[in-house]
Amino acid sequence: MNFYESLKQALESLKTNKLRSILTMVGIIMGVFSVVTIMALGSAAESYINVQFEKIGANIITIQYKSDAAERKNWLVLEDMETIVDGTPEVKNIAAFIQRGGDLRVESKTKKAIVYGISSQYKNFSPIEMAEGRFINEFDILSRSKVIIVDENFAQKYFKRTDIIGRIIELKVSSGSKIKVKVVGVMKGGDDLFSSIANNENFPTFVYMPITTVQNIYYNYKKLPSIMVSVQQKEQLKEIGERIVNVLELHKGKGDLYVARNSVEEQKIFSSVLGVISAVLLVIAVITLIVGGIGIVNILLVSVTERIREIGIRKALGAQKKDIVLQFITESVIMTASSGLIGILMGIGAGNIIANQIKIPPMVEYKTIVLAFTGSIILGLIFGVYPAKKAADLDPIESLRYE
Repeated sequence: MNFYESLKQALESLKTNKLRSILTMVGIIMGVFSVVTIMALGSAAESYINVQFEKIGANIITIQYKSDAAERKNWLVLEDMETIVDGTPEVKNIAAFIQRGGDLRVESKTKKAIVYGISSQYKNFSPIEMAEGRFINEFDILSRSKVIIVDENFAQKYFKRTDIIGRIIELKVSSGSKIKVKVVGVMKGGDDLFSSIANNENFPTFVYMPITTVQNIYYNYKKLPSIMVSVQQKEQLKEIGERIVNVLELHKGKGDLYVARNSVEEQKIFSSVLGVISAVLLVIAVITLIVGGIGIVNILLVSVTERIREIGIRKALGAQKKDIVLQFITESVIMTASSGLIGILMGIGAGNIIANQIKIPPMVEYKTIVLAFTGSIILGLIFGVYPAKKAADLDPIESLRYE
């Protein structure tokens, strides 16, 4: 018996038990679907993270506290930025920020806000684009100007237009005090994941103000969570970071206070965490595939039992063991390969839909499709072997007597 005849008989056998075949295939379909979806979303998320890091540059160093160095005398403060610049000539840009909460009031409408107090060079560390007006400058910092930057979605919702430069907004802080701030800039909104979350009705809007102004109105709060530095020499990020830490600790008169993290390390950490999550989910999907494969073994064993007499007749007519093995393995491979194709198509569709919903670029790699389909075929070969061997080993005389 050649392969074509085995294929024809396998298809006829599967067609005879359509419902059973379809139900058996569901397990493989869901397994392949899960694998393709997870790998597609994992690739898309990693690509998105890489794009975000590229936007802010790969030459950034962030100085942060060590876990036991948060005493008041060890705080990072604005004056430390001058210490870093004076002691580290490689510094290109330097910035800091603090984050506080508040309420913005426009006429009778109120919106929760996350207020970022920023230094003048903060824009060099964030992919911010202006739709109208200007960003925070050094004069705003020095004079503690009561100015604010809002995004265009906020402007559209509360002013019905984006050109609101010069408009006055009331900011209410946690202490209950209220101040009037003037809009000097409107940021462009985005269509990525972060922007879609930020535009949610129940999510606070993000606004920017001079860091000195925010420190002043929020109880004269001086502590900085970190200081960000960009340098020209991308290849020496680690060495320059260590030098900045040494300069700061020498200025404070105490060692082992701070740690320097660079953007390359942070990108690796993000990718590593994402890889672990994807791997865990992938293991779960593979378990689903294995369960589906066991289902195929069960169904083929039932099929062997139902077709014992047929197998006996075929052997009596001259069919060899390899012919019986080929037929049953062909049935198994047809089911898993068909399930794999359906699962791949469903996975690609689901991956694109989910990626679009969470505003990240969809991505399905060619190797994922090849791997999923090849894996489906291999699965069919593996799980079809035992039922095929059991069918091939049947005694033709006993098989003909079977009722």
